[in-house]
Amino acid sequence: MITKDREKPLRLLAHEAAMRRVPKTHPKHPQLEQEFYRLHYGYKGEQAMDYYSSFLPHEDYKVLHGLRIPDTKGRHFQMDSLLISPTHCLILDSKYVSGKIEFDEDTGSLIRHNEAGQERLGDPFAQLARHKIQLSSIIKDLKLPRLPIYTQIVITHKNATLLKKSPIILKNVVFHTNLPTRIKEIDNTQTHTYFSNKDANKLVKTLLKIHQDENFNLMNYYGLSSSSFIRGVICPICSHAPMQKSYQKWLCLKCGHSEKELLQQTIKDYPLLGFGNKITNREFREFICLHSSHIAYRELLSLNIPHQGNKKARIYFIE
Repeated sequence: MITKDREKPLRLLAHEAAMRRVPKTHPKHPQLEQEFYRLHYGYKGEQAMDYYSSFLPHEDYKVLHGLRIPDTKGRHFQMDSLLISPTHCLILDSKYVSGKIEFDEDTGSLIRHNEAGQERLGDPFAQLARHKIQLSSIIKDLKLPRLPIYTQIVITHKNATLLKKSPIILKNVVFHTNLPTRIKEIDNTQTHTYFSNKDANKLVKTLLKIHQDENFNLMNYYGLSSSSFIRGVICPICSHAPMQKSYQKWLCLKCGHSEKELLQQTIKDYPLLGFGNKITNREFREFICLHSSHIAYRELLSLNIPHQGNKKARIYFIE
């Protein structure tokens, strides 16, 4: 049973907004684009893993995707997926890596081989070992029965080839298409029940309560200024901006496309880029490229977003 669906992370949403709003001529665009693709394909790999992790041996599993939680010492850690059963827990770590890859057992590094040589992509074994300890400390702090915690690195790219398949690697690394079989294998080795349904629910409730989305500000992270971004409603057909408000629709002066419902998505870019979630009429006019405060007021009301204050002092809050 899925008790926490996977949500697109804030960092990825912010980089999607940057791909729309930062001109390709901007010196930071290549860096933004590289990070966008890394996040995009990482999320795509997690989604591929989710499909196969849904084939569980029985219905007693509780599945939580994309948890970001503090351990008992306040250090945040993130698990791609966590499976909780009465007999054990299983932490899954997705790796969307293509080409010829291997795991260096001496250093724990994930290595990708390419024409330029070798590219080291971190140490997923050490990371999962830390996550295992951190999750165990939370379970202990809740005074719940201590149960086995297993970990699996899941290769989610269909064009990946694993080199040097030692027994240790084969035990701890699996391709996403074989994940249901691996989950069942682990499940079949469990002979003792540690968690009652009450215990499992207590752990899930606690994890959901302490889960915290990442606090990420794209503008500050890359050292961008407010002038770095393309303003206005962007045409969904030719990407021209700004579109012009014409009666009840937005009109593209370049290709002639007109559409009514474009403002809702446009205004979401404002906090994603790092401007914050508060906006005034003047700031709204500057971002959307409107000259009339009256039209801006009317458009803000149409968004039906929370606000406080009256007249010129009114502030609107964007989720």
